[in-house]
Amino acid sequence: MLFSKIPRVRLLNKETPITKAVNLAEHLGHKEVYFKRDDVMELGMAGNKVRSLEFWLGEAIAKSSTTILVAGLPESNLCRLSAAACAKLRLKCIIVHNGEKPESFHERAGNPLLNHLLGTEAIYLGNVDEFERTRYVKEYAAALRKSGEIPYIIGDQVVGALGYVNAALELVHQAEQSNIDIHDVFISASGGPTAVGLLYGLALFGKSFKLHLISAEYKKEVFYAIQEEIFDGLCRKLDLTPAAHLSDISVFYDDFLGEGYAKPTEDSISAAYLLAQKEGIFIEQTYNSKALNGMINLIKDGKTSKDQAVCCYITGGGPALFGHVRHFEKR
Repeated sequence: MLFSKIPRVRLLNKETPITKAVNLAEHLGHKEVYFKRDDVMELGMAGNKVRSLEFWLGEAIAKSSTTILVAGLPESNLCRLSAAACAKLRLKCIIVHNGEKPESFHERAGNPLLNHLLGTEAIYLGNVDEFERTRYVKEYAAALRKSGEIPYIIGDQVVGALGYVNAALELVHQAEQSNIDIHDVFISASGGPTAVGLLYGLALFGKSFKLHLISAEYKKEVFYAIQEEIFDGLCRKLDLTPAAHLSDISVFYDDFLGEGYAKPTEDSISAAYLLAQKEGIFIEQTYNSKALNGMINLIKDGKTSKDQAVCCYITGGGPALFGHVRHFEKR
């Protein structure tokens, strides 16, 4: 088995569903459109990080860790899901935010409210960059070690990517079981573990798939460096190098990024409206709306196989939508 020698805890009780989007397919003039619904899980209002946490927390438990440290912006999905998973596994979790603490309780919309409900300790560093945040977390971990604790810092990219290697295997299995002929797969691409894990997993099947990576954060040259590092790390960790060349099975697009990370475009906002009104599915503006917008445009431009199905991953992040009200007020 691919993961037989790798520590893992089970946080997913079943495969996430594949939803057929009949109305959207008709609207786009495409044969079949599907969504892989990683926004539908039992834990913590769901999301892609649950898959990664199976391996991060598996490693933490294998190391007898006493405290889990996780860092991110106040609206971070990773922080929310780490806190939820730790609650389920009876692990102590401390969140470190680079951002200002809400001045009033009523400002805790979305993920900050959920972290509060989980009873998780949160440290706010103010508006510092992620490098300063990382330095603080490492120093905090060192202080915990001196006091006799065993801290584990969430975030190793190769370990986290294992979750989406498994997601690729799951998608292929479901498609075969349901006789769905999927060729083009879409997903948002940011820091790397989710997108590169999926890329590695699909590469194990040769040239059967084309993965379209829609940037939500970086330009090509930055992402390619991240991709290479994580992909090579997976090859070493799993002692297996896929035969397919990455350029044969994937394309990276920064055309739909707009002004940058967490900054919606007019088209990404329109994509969110379209999906809600055609299929009753809600997506946020940081990741999934940009991936959907990319898929819509590439289908319209004839960049996908017309005779085979397309499938877009919805990676979660739903709670963030309630902090995106300002993006929709002009419509």
